[in-house]
Amino acid sequence: MSDPIQLDGDTASGRAYICELIRFRDGRSELNYAIYHDRYRRTGDGWKFTERSYEIRYLDHSPLTGWAPTQGTLADPPAGGMTASPDRSSRAVMEEEVT
Repeated sequence: MSDPIQLDGDTASGRAYICELIRFRDGRSELNYAIYHDRYRRTGDGWKFTERSYEIRYLDHSPLTGWAPTQGTLADPPAGGMTASPDRSSRAVMEEEVT
């Protein structure tokens, strides 16, 4: 597999792999694995996105077991970003950082 980020002077391209586990207020749920395909350009303010496409690799609408956490039930969210959104779904996102 090639490197997730390819540099070419002041432009670059990269991939960010994500896994989302979502439960909606109405009880529906989704599990999804996807890839962001990105293009970046170096500016005076640092690297900026110039293009982003979203490729779903796996999508499952099977009902989840268990319960959805509510805001305030995750005392110390893990590094990398587990957050409770206003619709009370939980979403974990993993992304490559451009430096």
